Amino acid sequence: MTPLMALFRARRASVSTTLVVETTDLRFLTVRSGRVEKWGSFPLPGGLVSQGLVNDALEMGKIIEELFAAEGLEREQVITSVSGLRSIPRVVTMPQLPASQLGQAVSRVARREMPVPIETLYLSWEALSETGNQQRVYLLGVPRELIDGQVRALQAADISVRVMDLKPLALIRAVAQAEAIVANLEQDELGVAIVVDHLPALVRTFSLESENLSDPGKIDRLATELQQTVRFHNDSRQGLPVAPRTPVYVTGKLFDSADAHDYLASVVDRPVERPSSPIPCPDALPLGEYATNLGLALKRV
Repeated sequence: MTPLMALFRARRASVSTTLVVETTDLRFLTVRSGRVEKWGSFPLPGGLVSQGLVNDALEMGKIIEELFAAEGLEREQVITSVSGLRSIPRVVTMPQLPASQLGQAVSRVARREMPVPIETLYLSWEALSETGNQQRVYLLGVPRELIDGQVRALQAADISVRVMDLKPLALIRAVAQAEAIVANLEQDELGVAIVVDHLPALVRTFSLESENLSDPGKIDRLATELQQTVRFHNDSRQGLPVAPRTPVYVTGKLFDSADAHDYLASVVDRPVERPSSPIPCPDALPLGEYATNLGLALKRV
């Protein structure tokens, strides 16, 4: 594991400040003594973030610095997320090996499994279950430029990052279901994650920046991607299909609207639910908008 990827592993603190970078805005949420304390957002100028990439780290750093100063947020031990765009998750099965040999073996498997040169990715992995002489390993490759741009922006703001997490994984953690379809819809991005046995079986993220869609059009696009993702998963994983009544849990700012929830429910043939907050919080917290922040605050490392 590279030193930078150690950001994906850290010790928990009693006070957590979470920061999510969307295309349209920054979102912060703080947790103190196990309860949501405060939250808010700050709009971003168009083009500063595109396709998950921070295009101007210094400008973003100034905006983050202003936000933290205005809100009185703690700058140490911040937890932040990275867009799921172009990330590559894999669950692989390999021979069971001693811990001292597993890292090198995982690197060799990653070279074979990743569809792009691993030199362009930051790789992280976690050992899962063992069966007989076989070992399951969760592999994650994240484009270096996405992480590097965000790290530079946070450094410019004099922010100490305790841990980073992939946005879809934070959402899965926030939903906290053994089997689920997690849908996320923002102004310029949508995502679908299939969860089986608490693990991300399939994760897809799509940019909407180049598509001139109305809000109902974005929901239609999400419904299409959701159905295709479930079909692909069920066709490719014998014995592990998503059940017909497995709910879709909706997250993202656009789903804080009751109309958006009801519209999606009318166009997909399965239950559509809003997740409850996994952390005690005031009733006024918009759960869809801050679902990623809640998942970040729960990260166990």
